Amino acid sequence: MTSDGGVLLKKTMEKETFVQIQKLIVSSIASGSFLQRIASFVDLVVYVHYREPTFIIADGNTISGIIIGYAPGMRAFIAGSNTHLESLEISQCALDRVPQTLPKITKLNSLSIRQCKITALRLDLLTDNQNLKILDLSHNQIRQLLPVTGRPARMLSIEKLMLSGNPLSRFDMTVLASMSRLTSLYLLETQIIHFEVSTRITFQNFNTFYFEKNQVTLINLRNLTIPNFESLALGSNIINKLPSMPERLPKLNYFALHRTMLTQLDLSYFRPYQNLTMIYFYKNQITSVSASSPVQLPVVRLSLNGNKITTFDISGCDMPNIYMLDLTDNRLTVIPPVYDKYPQIQLTMNGNPVLPCDTLLPYKDQLEKSLFQKDQIDERMACSTTSSLIVGKYRKICCEG
Repeated sequence: MTSDGGVLLKKTMEKETFVQIQKLIVSSIASGSFLQRIASFVDLVVYVHYREPTFIIADGNTISGIIIGYAPGMRAFIAGSNTHLESLEISQCALDRVPQTLPKITKLNSLSIRQCKITALRLDLLTDNQNLKILDLSHNQIRQLLPVTGRPARMLSIEKLMLSGNPLSRFDMTVLASMSRLTSLYLLETQIIHFEVSTRITFQNFNTFYFEKNQVTLINLRNLTIPNFESLALGSNIINKLPSMPERLPKLNYFALHRTMLTQLDLSYFRPYQNLTMIYFYKNQITSVSASSPVQLPVVRLSLNGNKITTFDISGCDMPNIYMLDLTDNRLTVIPPVYDKYPQIQLTMNGNPVLPCDTLLPYKDQLEKSLFQKDQIDERMACSTTSSLIVGKYRKICCEG
């Protein structure tokens, strides 16, 4: 920065709420003393490209937010005593560990270090950051999480934890026992092959778990006590059976399972979950859907698209609230008899085998009211089948017979 650059920047900031500097030339480094000079009139600093090997926040700096967007050569982060910085984001850097001076930033609420080279996470390091609620260490090289030690163990304030894109291979949720306030956990693309909850543990506020694109064959969550749990998404794993869940999940309302090796779905499995309104099981290997014993479910949306379903029998299942049933892209050769019990249900069967026209004709009213979708096309288009059925204005369905 030139001799009068600070004065010019201050005057500009007095007129504008956002100032972009394409190239900044300073006498030493673009952090440290530079941040001290601008702290009196700047609240948030964003470095699009930081070129120095070290980033420094000097004692007493008053800036509340720092974003470092691209810093491939930054190997060190040093913070002095700080009671103002609340949000710190670092991306694409060379840091190989969580900075040792983080405890000096006592008001830090959100920490994100993404796409860097961190290899391990020692939770002991974060015990002095009692205001830290959001921790995002996605897409590093973390292979190991080390729990808080000491007796009694100190609790962390972290509510949202994101560890996606790390080569963890094994994960035991008991390592997070110190995060009593945890609400959500993200473990996507982590290469996990073994997942467990080895001892009984309670997360009173835990409500969301995303566990996708891993390599596990079995998921067992029975040792968890999570009374406020609401949303579960398990996808792109090689499991071939439904996960073992806690007996009581009174607030569970969303359950998604996709791209797994599951071949059968027994809707009786969902009996304990009396607030479960949305079930999404798409692009699995499911061939049959049934209810092995009578069950009543509060489900509103049941989506089973992209499977290999040839048998669909929900006669033992009572779903008084259901309004959407999606069976797109399966292998059904009959129409499930759902309208007698659920006259207003929206049934979608696009992408299933072509049906006889006589099979479709009893459902012409539902087809014309768009309660039933089955590969409708413009009436001017040609069919490769022997016949077609007109449904409403300008629409038809290709069928046989």
